[in-house]
Amino acid sequence: MNPEMIMCLIIMTIVAGIMMMIGFFQLNKKEAPVGFYNLIDPPKKEEISDVLQWNRKHGAMWVVYGICIELGFWLGYVMPGETWKMVMMMGGVIIPLPFMVIRHSRLEKELKMKRLPPV
Repeated sequence: MNPEMIMCLIIMTIVAGIMMMIGFFQLNKKEAPVGFYNLIDPPKKEEISDVLQWNRKHGAMWVVYGICIELGFWLGYVMPGETWKMVMMMGGVIIPLPFMVIRHSRLEKELKMKRLPPV
């Protein structure tokens, strides 16, 4: 393995580990609902029909994302040609994102009750 691939492995493993840590944190959180990403506030506990399911499903989504990132690296590593290596490695990072957004919006419809009026 050349030095560039070793550096890429280290970076991808750190990023995948961070995503999986976020997921494990969300899987174990019981009191309050977790947020999907930082641009929006997480819903209030009263807005969710089942907080535990909400957190578990979001946590599982982040763990799977971390696995996709790591798997993308290893698939890219075994691919012939530099172009395919890059496509596979970046695909593991980029391709899951729209699926995560779709999954989150479905979870909102499934587990989120109507919004509370502003105070």
